[in-house]
Amino acid sequence: MSRLLSSWGQSSWPQRLGLLLAVISYGILYPGVTEPIMTITATASLFGMKAQLFHETRSIWETVETLHKLGYTGVAVLIVSFSIVIPVTKGLTILFTWMYPTERRWRFVAAISKWSMADVFVVAILVAFFTAQSTAQVTAELLHGFYWFAGFCLLSIVSGQLLALSKLQSVSSR
Repeated sequence: MSRLLSSWGQSSWPQRLGLLLAVISYGILYPGVTEPIMTITATASLFGMKAQLFHETRSIWETVETLHKLGYTGVAVLIVSFSIVIPVTKGLTILFTWMYPTERRWRFVAAISKWSMADVFVVAILVAFFTAQSTAQVTAELLHGFYWFAGFCLLSIVSGQLLALSKLQSVSSR
């Protein structure tokens, strides 16, 4: 802890802001993964009567569990890897690199950030949402889990950029 406080005292305001945004982003990752992200409803009209065929509300974690139960374990593992494991690894690496900075470690943080793909996952959800909204028979509603997860993505990207740029500059100037 003293090492972290020491690094904090020697850091510039962009570096401090980057670390604070990283901590906040990881604080909202959990509700982003566990809270409901979207509801999809499919209906059919037949002879003037409307029947609901499908109504499903799921979080990212519930989707992973369902994919695993249905035998799509590979897809479930990919979703867990890119939306949970890599982001958490990145967060732990940021903290370790913050306390023991080297140019090589900051380059590793920059490299792992590119593999997180959490932001790509959010875009895929939006595409599914707008595709479902384009038909009268299928509707989709984004729920609060989506906004938590999107917030994590945005804060994580901004914090990563602030930390990598400013830390690389300070390590290079030593």
